[in-house]
Amino acid sequence: MAEVARLATAIADRILEQNAAGTTIPPEQFTMLVRAARMLLDNGAPWPPSVEIVLMEVARRIGQAEAAPDVGPAATKG
Repeated sequence: MAEVARLATAIADRILEQNAAGTTIPPEQFTMLVRAARMLLDNGAPWPPSVEIVLMEVARRIGQAEAAPDVGPAATKG
């Protein structure tokens, strides 16, 4: 599990760097992070700090998006 934690940390650190730089994060990269985090969770291993930061931030953003009312184009009369 130590190797999985190390790899998850490397992926999370890369995602944090890309986010800070404003670059697009490849979906495959995020998928790898989620799979590694799930493996750690399934084996009772704690998430490294950077992994937790990335996953909690994603969860926060999803929660905000779900809580936001749907805003569509304004209806026009006439």
